[in-house]
Amino acid sequence: MTPRERILTAMNHELPDRVPLHYWGRSDVNRALMQYLGLNNWHDVLRHLGCDGWAGVGLRLRFPAWEVRTDKVAKEGDWPGAGKPYVWHDEVTFEDEWGVVQRIGSNGRYVEYVRGPLADADDPDEYDFPGPDRIVDDPTLPERVRQLQRQGYFVHGGVEQPYKTAWRLRGMEKNLMDYLLNRDFKEKLYDRIFATCEEICRRLVSAGVDMFEIGGDIAMHDRVIMGARIWREVEKPRLARLIGIARAINPRVHVFLHSDGNLMEIMDDLVEIGFDVINPIQPECMDPAEVKRRWGDRITLHGCGSIQRVLPFGSVADVRRHVRDLIATCGRNGGLVLGPANVLQPDIPLKNILTFYDTALKYDLRRLK
Repeated sequence: MTPRERILTAMNHELPDRVPLHYWGRSDVNRALMQYLGLNNWHDVLRHLGCDGWAGVGLRLRFPAWEVRTDKVAKEGDWPGAGKPYVWHDEVTFEDEWGVVQRIGSNGRYVEYVRGPLADADDPDEYDFPGPDRIVDDPTLPERVRQLQRQGYFVHGGVEQPYKTAWRLRGMEKNLMDYLLNRDFKEKLYDRIFATCEEICRRLVSAGVDMFEIGGDIAMHDRVIMGARIWREVEKPRLARLIGIARAINPRVHVFLHSDGNLMEIMDDLVEIGFDVINPIQPECMDPAEVKRRWGDRITLHGCGSIQRVLPFGSVADVRRHVRDLIATCGRNGGLVLGPANVLQPDIPLKNILTFYDTALKYDLRRLK
């Protein structure tokens, strides 16, 4: 099978030749892997791990007022977002195109949220929100998607989870308070965010992507952040409409949700409105085997690899056992894409990362028949 055929087979709930694999790592981890393996090309690393076959595409938004203020020289580093242009407030504090201010931490590896442009706003209209008219048109996108598919790639693209966009603009505390104390503000802001997401969705799905993605955390280790009741009132109908737009264009397009944390209290809702790929099924929060038992005939489990316990702290034998257990309990009849439950961090031994993928590559799926 080509990588594309393998991914599509698993997502269509048939047994592929082997479990499709997905990679997600920090830039410093990626460099360390390349050096360890003696490879100079990142695509060769992905092929070695068995994770080739994924191709992401996207659409850009225009931020004219921000662009004229932007420093032209991008700072490199291993912190998230490094290498892109920003408005720099000082040596470590920067403002992205949305007007969100962040600060690079003392070790240079991570960033800290400082402030959003709607932090003190009384009305979302105080912010120059990038609406559908600010999406940069890309007439070459449909042909690029087709070309990638002809080359054997599974093509995906999507949007940030609107909840994440809202809290970055507003700040976490005020964003949560708005659900209860300022619902009009919340609804108006969501109308703005979803209008742009819907148009991006139309263009990506019309261009022929295999999967439309919505990514950003809505849950903690033990529950949904805003509570299941409020999520059903505010988020669910809007997400249902967004998925409906995608499926009206292409009924076969896969729809992917990324959220860390425990989603169990709304899993029935997510399946009901049409999500058919759920990532990452964080094993410290949700039992992948239970998710497979209850919803495995309707969703693909994407991720599942423990980056809080097994990969950073387990032995090679622990990692092998973890991978074999995941495939044995979640890989039957397809519906499994195996990978880390989040970004691979520098505290994970390289031998554990390599063992994770090598074990999956060697697992004989005929044992599941």
